Amino acid sequence: MDEKLLLTYNRASLKMVRNNLHVYAMETTEPGAKTAYHESMMKIDEILENIDKKLNQM
Repeated sequence: MDEKLLLTYNRASLKMVRNNLHVYAMETTEPGAKTAYHESMMKIDEILENIDKKLNQM
């Protein structure tokens, strides 16, 4: 498996996880959980940004 294919697959998987976190964050009523979901989403956004940069360099 080449690097570009692997990065593309990981990007798609992370976007799916991020979308699920967004749904959970919208549904929860607990402030602590909502904060944790949003922090996780921000970390995933950083990783996605790095993957996009790498893919653009290829």
